[in-house]
Amino acid sequence: MSQNPNSNERPRPYYRELWFWLVMAPLILVVIMSALMVSIAVRYGDDTVSDTYYKDSRMYHFVAHQDQRAAELNLAGFVLVDQAEKFITLDLRGDIDFPEQLLLTLSHPVAADMDTHVVLQELAPGRYRGELEQALQHRWYLQLSPELDPQHSEKADWRLKGEINFNLGNGAPLKPAAQ
Repeated sequence: MSQNPNSNERPRPYYRELWFWLVMAPLILVVIMSALMVSIAVRYGDDTVSDTYYKDSRMYHFVAHQDQRAAELNLAGFVLVDQAEKFITLDLRGDIDFPEQLLLTLSHPVAADMDTHVVLQELAPGRYRGELEQALQHRWYLQLSPELDPQHSEKADWRLKGEINFNLGNGAPLKPAAQ
């Protein structure tokens, strides 16, 4: 077939054709959604997996020893958080000479960058107090240790663990981890 030479119609541009959009729309949508998902994954990445899992597994015997030692010393405690005044009190009991300072580590279950360490000062034998930098909410894991440097927590003689959920209350017991 030949075109009519008298026709003044120009062919339409490709982007005005229906077939072009039927082919390209799904591809464009996939590219946009992929970029969105990658940005969400990078921004809100899950920190529940430790980057030092090999080192942590090698240090397991230290941790088990710390829990066993805490049980031998009959150590137990109760943490109470005052959100309004931003301080923590600890009542500790056990067969030890109470140190002047203890380290309470508050670990967020998901976001490692939210973890915080509070140095607790002795007020009376078995009674400690420390200052919080910010009010806390939701659920946190607690670890109490006589080692004040969090990088060397494996060197501590003992440790107590607990969990606090601020949706349920402002207090939590601390005890040796179950063997």
